Amino acid sequence: MPVIKASEISLQMAGGVEKISSFSEDGITYFSMSQLASLLGDRLDWERAGLSIKYKSDRNELIFFIGSPFIRTNDSVANITYPAILRNGQLYLPAITFIQVFDRIRIEQISWNENDKIIRFDSEWYTINDLTFSPKANGLLIEIFVSGPTNYEIFPSDGNWINITIPGGTINQRQILSHKSSEFLLDLNAYQLDGSAQLSLRLRRQIGKIAHRFQPSPDRIQISMIDTLASIISNKEDESIGPDKLIDRIILDAGHGGSDFGAIGQKSSREKDIVLDIAKRLAKLIRKEKIFEVVLTREKDEAISLQDRTKKANDEHGDIFVSIHANASLKKIARGFQVFFLAPAKNDSARAVAQLENAPFLSETGPYNVDENDEIGYIISDMIQTEFQVESADLAAMVDKEFRRSLAETSARGIDQAGFYVLNGVFMPSILVETAFLTNREDEDLLNDKDFKQKVAESIYEGLKRFKAKYENN
Repeated sequence: MPVIKASEISLQMAGGVEKISSFSEDGITYFSMSQLASLLGDRLDWERAGLSIKYKSDRNELIFFIGSPFIRTNDSVANITYPAILRNGQLYLPAITFIQVFDRIRIEQISWNENDKIIRFDSEWYTINDLTFSPKANGLLIEIFVSGPTNYEIFPSDGNWINITIPGGTINQRQILSHKSSEFLLDLNAYQLDGSAQLSLRLRRQIGKIAHRFQPSPDRIQISMIDTLASIISNKEDESIGPDKLIDRIILDAGHGGSDFGAIGQKSSREKDIVLDIAKRLAKLIRKEKIFEVVLTREKDEAISLQDRTKKANDEHGDIFVSIHANASLKKIARGFQVFFLAPAKNDSARAVAQLENAPFLSETGPYNVDENDEIGYIISDMIQTEFQVESADLAAMVDKEFRRSLAETSARGIDQAGFYVLNGVFMPSILVETAFLTNREDEDLLNDKDFKQKVAESIYEGLKRFKAKYENN
């Protein structure tokens, strides 16, 4: 009989290291393609129940036949020597042969290290790995992800071009040029030169001002393109940024909503419903005692965009912003509460939570339109967030302490920091609360228990009162 040994292997990507399930059969390491596809943001679908499974990404389509070593790769057929295996509802593939096939069809260069049991994407081969665009209230943030030289030069040229030269850099041209059809660009070039690499971006909008800096964790070059059609500094004396001397207005943000269900539990519980219930319970406590005023970003099951959430918080002149969520993990044993504040993620776990919560907002692309009535540029936003980072961390610690007092039924995962989109645009101390894990059976039961949800609301409320007592008179 074949010898089968269950274990895990590592997946090393630009965002960090993840663990995925594996097992060894007669000396061949099989890994979970189901988990790999999920981490890549791709899909696996049954073609014929029990017989074949389709993998589909933006550019590629593979069909695996259970029990067969033959796979269909786009318009051809490949033999991976060892059969595809269905185990515990997941698709497993032989790493030593499939990764070679996967490497040929993906943009990234992918390798399998048998000794260390690591599937590696990109970083072993390139120092300039990817490019992203993030629209802001008054311009555009361009980020170039690197894993090598940190020196760079930026210069504009006629025709609305921005040119970035990185001495000593090696560029993943295929990955960079995959963004050529971006809605923000008229053209994009990537050059590998002797001793350096260069990116040239031709932008659709005329850009008046440029600011740039190198940011770690993950390493990236940030270029802020400021749209001068919008005034950066407000001339209205009655508008202010952040809290005044009184801490009296709380903005409660129930995560997800509408077609965005958020995390789904093993018993089909939906994050969007649970966090709205907790937000309403917390609002009821606040309104009863009248120590604070409270505003909810949503009061029913509806989809609220990132822009609308942050705009409402700022328009209502909030003093504290609390975003309420429930966590999820591929590891069903993961459980517990955690409180985050906005800052670059320091570990893979925090980065994974941020990716999970940011995912719904990544779909909010649409045409690039700048609201010319919004008079606060995103560079000022960044300065303000730095200003409130100490207060936000302090608020996170206060809420975490109340959770530890009251929520003994589950685990305490501590305080952490990460780059949450929903916190990035609010000009006040802000935290994101992960109440428990819907993907854990015990935590899911707790999140469906009205007494537990009430204790979550009460704990957040006690933390808010402690924060007010400490900061209002400073």
